[in-house]
Amino acid sequence: MNKNVTPQHHLEKLFDHKKCYTIEELHKALNYSLISIRRFLKGIGYYSSFTHNNKWYTLKAIPSFDNNGIWFYRDKGFSIHGNLNQTILHFVNKSPKGLSAKKLFNILSVPCHSILNQMYNKKKIDRLKTPDGFFYLTINENRKKMQIKQLQVIASPKKIEHLLPQTAVYVLVEFIKNPEASFLELSIAVEKKGVKASQTAIDRLFKEHNLKKNQK
Repeated sequence: MNKNVTPQHHLEKLFDHKKCYTIEELHKALNYSLISIRRFLKGIGYYSSFTHNNKWYTLKAIPSFDNNGIWFYRDKGFSIHGNLNQTILHFVNKSPKGLSAKKLFNILSVPCHSILNQMYNKKKIDRLKTPDGFFYLTINENRKKMQIKQLQVIASPKKIEHLLPQTAVYVLVEFIKNPEASFLELSIAVEKKGVKASQTAIDRLFKEHNLKKNQK
């Protein structure tokens, strides 16, 4: 090696040819000890992969991270949030309603079931069972309450409005009188007779019985 050129410079030049290396590859290419290679990387600035047990390294200037702070070079994933545990923790903590393993897979492109169970058992995260499976939550109590509240809102089935037979008769009578009336106008008309029938319920009545009309 040219003695006037620093080993850090030689290391940086290697990344002109390939975006990611293992420590062992850099050790062989530069003929410096593993400890020295790590010191050079630290001086330049680097990311280690959250995939492949953190074995791949790239320089900080190389990745173009997406909106989630994730960058892939072929099958090697890098995160601005750290290793896989740190990255999962970041997304779980900031999520408004927690995250499922499937959602995390969509973000990180790696299966997370096993590590999520480990993190839960180590009390790094919490979880809640829902009809859609487990959602993983922060252990911050105030934040977790907000996440659970959001989950309950999403999980709560929407109440389907059905008209009682007597109410449906009132609606249909008004419709016969005024076929051009909108659902809102029909709702107002029957309400004047002391009968409650929302636009949504009237709409459902017409759909269920395949009644044709033009809405205004």
